[in-house]
Amino acid sequence: MAKLKKTLMILFVMMGLASCEVLNQVAQMANFAKCSFNFNSVNQIKMLGVDLSRGMSKTDLNAAQLLNVANSIMQKKLPVTFNVNVNVSNPNAIAAAMSKMDYILTLNGKEVVSTTMNNGLNVPANSSSVISIPISTDLFQLFSGESADAIVNLAFKLAGASSDPVNVGLKVKPYISINGQSLAYPDFITMNKVLN
Repeated sequence: MAKLKKTLMILFVMMGLASCEVLNQVAQMANFAKCSFNFNSVNQIKMLGVDLSRGMSKTDLNAAQLLNVANSIMQKKLPVTFNVNVNVSNPNAIAAAMSKMDYILTLNGKEVVSTTMNNGLNVPANSSSVISIPISTDLFQLFSGESADAIVNLAFKLAGASSDPVNVGLKVKPYISINGQSLAYPDFITMNKVLN
């Protein structure tokens, strides 16, 4: 009988600890609503595998690269990859955490990508962290109604070249994992940045 009481007591304590852990995880995800999200930068931009360094323009491409761009445009393709970096500032007394997040990125109002990043993030209390969101898309497919020149200029604008402004929109929805189940934050957190 004493053994049974001891086993039940251990079981109740473990269940209580599990409940506290669940409540803590929910509180950490809820803290994302109180965090501030701001664009940090767009970097590691590659067009057709060519690194577009900060401020680079079409005139900086060599003859082989220009030929590659021309051939790609003839095939109605312009693949680009880049990272969108977002500052997350947590003013709360406890951490803000998530196990994964859905995100939607738009360029000039056109949806570029809608997918899930399965990397977790933990922003300690009263501190900041940077989320780096990898993007891979084909600008020609997205902006097929635009001129080829405007589409190429958009890729260089992401790298900081002076041209028409680009409106970058980002929505993120964090999740936490509790007992193997994913629990989503109720709404998307929305950010916008105009790259001049």
